Amino acid sequence: MVGPRLRRVAALCVLLAACDSGEPTTARTPTEPKPSAGTVVRAAEFDPGPIKTAAEYLLEPEVAAADAARGEILGLACAACHRFRADEGTLIGPNLHGVFGRPAASVEGFAYSPALKASGLVWTPRSLEAWLANPQGFVVGTTMAFTGYRSVEDRRDLIAYLLRATQ
Repeated sequence: MVGPRLRRVAALCVLLAACDSGEPTTARTPTEPKPSAGTVVRAAEFDPGPIKTAAEYLLEPEVAAADAARGEILGLACAACHRFRADEGTLIGPNLHGVFGRPAASVEGFAYSPALKASGLVWTPRSLEAWLANPQGFVVGTTMAFTGYRSVEDRRDLIAYLLRATQ
């Protein structure tokens, strides 16, 4: 369990890192070959992979090998705008409870961007990995202000944590 002081320091570090204004990196899954420099995979041309429950995804070797405790610290950037439990409601962003296997832009009562509504995305670890790499590049026109995580390891660890926290 992360202590309150460490949580605040980590949140500040994560938020500062997430606000990086550098060149966006390619959104890809770890199993896909690295595309040429500057290429961005967009939601319209994306295969989210198999749709499973969070419990089923947690059994996959890559997820099982991830550091969910580290992902909890990275998740503090998400918690600035999102809640993870069903009874917590929404903040700036929609509640993420039950997000895995759910179509994007489907939480009742939340005002999503037209771009996300039209994306056709289903949230899987693969699609979330691409989204977290570069939200604005993945769904052009999204209103999510988060710039993304540049590190594949950061995204992997965060997804492992979210699979647990959003059940």
